[in-house]
Amino acid sequence: MSAKILIVDDDLESLKLVGLMLQSRGYDIIAARSGLQALSKAADQMPDLVILDVMMPGMDGLEVCRRLRAHPATADAPIIMFTAKSQVEDKVAGLKAGADEYLTKPIHPTELLTRVEVLLARMGRPAARPTMALKADVIGFLGCKGGVGTSTLAINMAVALARERAKEEKVMLAEFRNGLTTLAMQLGLQPRDSLQTLAEHEVNDLNSEVVMAQMDRHNTGVMVLGGALAPLAASAPLDVPHVEAVMRALGGIARYLLVDMGVGLGEINQTILRMCDYVLVVVEPQRVALRLAESLLASLDELEIGRHRVGVAMVHKTASAATLTKGVVEEALQREVVGMVPPAPELAFHAADQGQPMVLLQPESLAARQLTELAEYLVGR
Repeated sequence: MSAKILIVDDDLESLKLVGLMLQSRGYDIIAARSGLQALSKAADQMPDLVILDVMMPGMDGLEVCRRLRAHPATADAPIIMFTAKSQVEDKVAGLKAGADEYLTKPIHPTELLTRVEVLLARMGRPAARPTMALKADVIGFLGCKGGVGTSTLAINMAVALARERAKEEKVMLAEFRNGLTTLAMQLGLQPRDSLQTLAEHEVNDLNSEVVMAQMDRHNTGVMVLGGALAPLAASAPLDVPHVEAVMRALGGIARYLLVDMGVGLGEINQTILRMCDYVLVVVEPQRVALRLAESLLASLDELEIGRHRVGVAMVHKTASAATLTKGVVEEALQREVVGMVPPAPELAFHAADQGQPMVLLQPESLAARQLTELAEYLVGR
């Protein structure tokens, strides 16, 4: 059984952000937007921990905290006060009201999660449900539509990482589509139907050794698992149990596992999303792609993929004067653009033609430098 966490905040956006982050880690979330609603839900559902805003209309967080402590059923529940009030006297008042922790907004999600886990462990409360946590840092690349450069981005990220890290840390690149796949060709490798071969194995047999036997090694050290060149659906795709098994096998030995997810939120991609530490949504700065990206990001919210786990990368295909600016894209998507790749059509053509990623073909070009910076951002976030 997973821990139940009551989040109390009159700010709906803050409520959603914290709730989605904790939910993505396996906790059961109870939400309340007022002090009275919080007390009612606490009495009915007996949360294992409470995250409580201070500044709320009507009954403020200090009074809610005092009443939770006064009620026998909730007297021992750990309480984290999470507020924008940062003065010393505010913190003293919160602790005197009975809070176990006093945290100020904004806060890094990792710190909030750690405080929650420590308090639950201290009180002997249940932890989060077991997740598909892997040893690897798993990064998914998801396009808002076809042709925006999702595969190109994933390939260059993997190679950029491997140039710096592959000697000490394994970098792996995988895709799970059942046709029209290009990872191998863009890396100058011979395509082969590795996914079909893995699909023919029993799920229980898909250990690291079996999966690694179907991978190719690029000269930078990147290990590549790709699909076939055949048209889509010409060969049977991996089903969900097979994808989970392959992901576990790779994630158990890689330090960085990059997954080219293509487009769409079908069953396979939803499975991969649950196993990703971070997802990079790839968008082209033009109106159609922007509308599709809006819809995709809204769907990720509905799937409860925490916003702290999702970033946006902007890939220019044409001169920047003919496309939307970073500010316009961020305003439309209400998300930060964490990386931008400038237009480099000639470089992109030669890279594809020669089967050599841009970061290797012209490492000092502006596009290659931006790609390398984005790769470092992804692993240093």
